[in-house]
Amino acid sequence: MTVRIGIIANPVSARDIRRVISHAAGLTLGERANMLLRILQALAACKVDEVLLMPEMEGLRLHLERQLPAAAEESRYPLPRLRWLDMPVRTKTEDSVRAAEIMRREGVAALLVLGGDGTHRAVVKGCRDIPIAGISTGTNNAFPPMREVTVTAWAAGLYAAGRVPDEHALRPNKCLHIRTFGSDGLEKQNDVALIDAAVLNEAILGAKAISQTDTLRTVISTQASIEAVGLSAVAAALQPVGRHDAGGLLIELVPAYGTHEPAAKTFTIQAVLSPGKVEDIEIASFRRFKAGEEYRVSGQNCLIALDGEREIALREHEYALISLQENAFYTLDVPAILKYVCAQKLHEV
Repeated sequence: MTVRIGIIANPVSARDIRRVISHAAGLTLGERANMLLRILQALAACKVDEVLLMPEMEGLRLHLERQLPAAAEESRYPLPRLRWLDMPVRTKTEDSVRAAEIMRREGVAALLVLGGDGTHRAVVKGCRDIPIAGISTGTNNAFPPMREVTVTAWAAGLYAAGRVPDEHALRPNKCLHIRTFGSDGLEKQNDVALIDAAVLNEAILGAKAISQTDTLRTVISTQASIEAVGLSAVAAALQPVGRHDAGGLLIELVPAYGTHEPAAKTFTIQAVLSPGKVEDIEIASFRRFKAGEEYRVSGQNCLIALDGEREIALREHEYALISLQENAFYTLDVPAILKYVCAQKLHEV
């Protein structure tokens, strides 16, 4: 049986306006190619037969293929066969969704995802029941962990090769569902967010990335780490929520512009919204947000941002419902996989 893994590497992650204005470094194509080489060498050690890759138009493939012969000579194990998907590339989020759908049909055991929160959101929309292993290469990386890619790839290869059973390798994750409806009550759009959904007092979809909070009205977060960067950092400053804790957090803010929920008393917190940027944020209220309940957005023109990026323009005659789902998709538990394999080896001694 062919041991097959998919890799979806966003070649333009960490290039948005937030990094430009905050003097944060980005990843060059050369470094992204080096990361892929380290991944391939780790997968080779697990005897992975084939790797499917998402095509791109930025030159990542050229960088990688230039270095493959030397990497193959240095590798102790034969490198996996590489197969670039035959699909149109539009350099949009939909590329990652489409690639995940194709890889799922091709029978990959797992997906390695190189990108930020937005890239991982796109992959989750397409992969369904295929577990993913996140590799952080974006701007706000609240979802993918910061870890050497060799370690993540090694764990993914061990799982794909059947060395670790699902009950030891997989962890369920939460997500938010965002559904929009017209004045006739018919559903217009159904989308997801992995970390947070935010309502902004804005009417026009301009730059996707949120770099300021002066129009930010509501944030619903599935998880909130005190070490996070982005909108979930606002939630963490109020009440940290673990990735695998039940439910999330709903926050009502006091924006400088536009309407907001009435509040008897407000208070101000600080949070890191993007690299190099600590913001003062006025809070009206916050509470836990449970799985199954629905938050309604209606009555005015506004935008809804998903995982830190403006995605949905809602008009006054339309409304949206935001809900939280537990056990929505699976990720590889890298530490648990490696602990299991090490324990099995000790038993064999």
